[in-house]
Amino acid sequence: MPDDAFSALSFPMSWYPLCRSSEVKHGQVIARQAFGLPLAVFRTESGRVGAIHAECAHMGADLARGQVVGEHLQCPLHHWEYSQGGQCERIPGYAAIPSRARQAAFSCEEHYGLVYAFLGAEPLFGFPRFQDEDPTLYSRAYVMDFETPYQVLAANSFDSQHFATVHHRTLLEPPALTSVSPYHLCVQFRARVDGGHFHDRFLRLIGVDVVELSAHCWGGNNILAYNARTEARILFTLLPVNAQCTRVFILNVMAERTAAALPRPLRSMALEAMHFLTIAFLTADIAVMRDLQFRLGVLLPEADRAFIEWVKYWKALPPASGLANEAAR
Repeated sequence: MPDDAFSALSFPMSWYPLCRSSEVKHGQVIARQAFGLPLAVFRTESGRVGAIHAECAHMGADLARGQVVGEHLQCPLHHWEYSQGGQCERIPGYAAIPSRARQAAFSCEEHYGLVYAFLGAEPLFGFPRFQDEDPTLYSRAYVMDFETPYQVLAANSFDSQHFATVHHRTLLEPPALTSVSPYHLCVQFRARVDGGHFHDRFLRLIGVDVVELSAHCWGGNNILAYNARTEARILFTLLPVNAQCTRVFILNVMAERTAAALPRPLRSMALEAMHFLTIAFLTADIAVMRDLQFRLGVLLPEADRAFIEWVKYWKALPPASGLANEAAR
């Protein structure tokens, strides 16, 4: 594995989280940074969400300071109006609109209370969701910023050594790797719970002394994690704000089977308890991952096998080079 495996950062075509859905009210626009670009994220009067490059094609005014007019985003300076697809569809006093009067735009969808944008001309794969999930039960996303390249954080789920050193999970067998798509890679671990933290003791108290974990990575930045013993589902979804800064969204999703076994008043409480335990489990990761910059040197073929395979997978993902062109619709 060459030393510069992570040095030339590119952003693969994938679904990236921009913000919580609740942050974009009807008829409003907010500013966000993503992929090194300023974005204007807005919700039209009909409730649809759009995300476009925030520097107006006319004179570069900040579209995030504009306003929503019906289904369009209006520039604050000269009132040019842009559609969700980035095309200027109205210029006051002009009938003929130049073909170049357009913005880079992103296909947007909302899942788990988050607004997602697909980086690329057209989505290459549907947004990944958990199997057997209760679509109404998911926690509010826990959000953190790291001065760390996003792929460093994404690769962490495939670093089997850190489960033993950081999380005190002793692997009982080598991790298994599978893939169902060029945009997907899954790792499965079976490990003994050896830690002494509260969440470790709690698991053993409820009879879970061995965990069976799987992490499904889609597009290099979305990780759907399952715990087969507890039926916990955790979504880690990453936004590269720029080459060195990453925003991480973490939330829990409840399985239909788990929800069906609980009285309705207890479901939200159980979900919040799961989310609390998830963040407690990740506290050690949060401490060691801040400002981390991988300098890949001596990798161990067996101990680092899952990590090495993730790096190969990530490097093979189709990149969205030339963001303004690739994202333009």
